[in-house]
Amino acid sequence: MSRRLTGLKAYTSEKYCSISFDVWGTLIDLDYMLGKIAQVVAEKEGKDENLYRVKVLDAYERSKVLRRKNPGITPVGLLDKSREIMSEMLGIDVATLNDVIEEAFSKTRVNDAVYQDVIPTLDVLSHLGLKIGILGNVLFWPSRLTVSLLDRTGLSKYFSTYVFSDQVGFSKPDREAFLRYAEIVGCEPERIIHIGDNVVEDVGGALSSGFNAVLIRRDFKDSIMVKPLRTAIIREMRELLEVIKQF
Repeated sequence: MSRRLTGLKAYTSEKYCSISFDVWGTLIDLDYMLGKIAQVVAEKEGKDENLYRVKVLDAYERSKVLRRKNPGITPVGLLDKSREIMSEMLGIDVATLNDVIEEAFSKTRVNDAVYQDVIPTLDVLSHLGLKIGILGNVLFWPSRLTVSLLDRTGLSKYFSTYVFSDQVGFSKPDREAFLRYAEIVGCEPERIIHIGDNVVEDVGGALSSGFNAVLIRRDFKDSIMVKPLRTAIIREMRELLEVIKQF
């Protein structure tokens, strides 16, 4: 271990206890997976893939609205409703949609699905003595498929804890989801940093629960650090290491 990494480990282990990650849009490209679902349907139906891509994206936006307008909906209820929305948009039944999603996951090329900045960052974080975990929601597919993809990509070796909404019964930004994660990893909320790509679900939920929050937006031009709010916006995952030192 380099002297620089040793110094960073000493600093982080004193100040922090755990880092939690959202999955889709943070570690793995959600647009890629939604596009893969459209591709599988198009192949089965013998029609233009772009037509189904538009429908899949529309179903995703409608499902997000459903989640936002119905805060009391359970994660399993949301999973069922979102699949109903997508199956209706695609003109197939839910059972067929489930088969399509399973096939899309099986055909996913792991090198294309994982953002290029993820593994190098996790490699460094894994040497800092912190508990690294997943804190994610479900939409369209259950968490077991996400976990299976994390296994196939080799990312699972970095994570000691998985907390998904369909397992614990609470969806981000509900404080209970974050506090359940803190309880499972055995860390005080203020000693946890959560990283995700959604302002409301990831940043809002993290801050309301006492976590530090990092929003990753790869389409932004600038990175921003707001120390009084314990919040940062980064453009790529490697910047997380600098954020850890400055929080």
